[in-house]
Amino acid sequence: MSGLIEEQDLEKSRKKNAKKLIQLERTRTAFERLQLAWVRTALTFIGIGIGIYEFFYRRVESGKSPLFESFTGRELALVFYFISQVILILSLWQHRLSMAKLKESYPESRYSVAALLSLTLLVFSFFLTCLLLLRALNP
Repeated sequence: MSGLIEEQDLEKSRKKNAKKLIQLERTRTAFERLQLAWVRTALTFIGIGIGIYEFFYRRVESGKSPLFESFTGRELALVFYFISQVILILSLWQHRLSMAKLKESYPESRYSVAALLSLTLLVFSFFLTCLLLLRALNP
């Protein structure tokens, strides 16, 4: 009789642990989705920056007068690239803190693909910024 009770308790314990693991995995994927939303936002800012630069560059290249006298598309594109970099840095920081907190109770959680994508996009954004700055130095 006691063996049956112990077996039932063991089964309940397994179910409870499985349920907790599922909850922790849901939390991890929620952090991943949040990071991917930030990546999407930063990518939008980078795309807008590229579009603005191309619009202003092609306008001047075709011989038309500049749209604005006080700034060019280069400065505006740099602003958008900088905004995307700030977004990515802050979101990576937040993601790292969240994942560290999750690892305390769920140490077997996997690495973050979204964080790797964020880092790649951050490097790309820095690369675009350097290209624009170098082009400004060497007209």
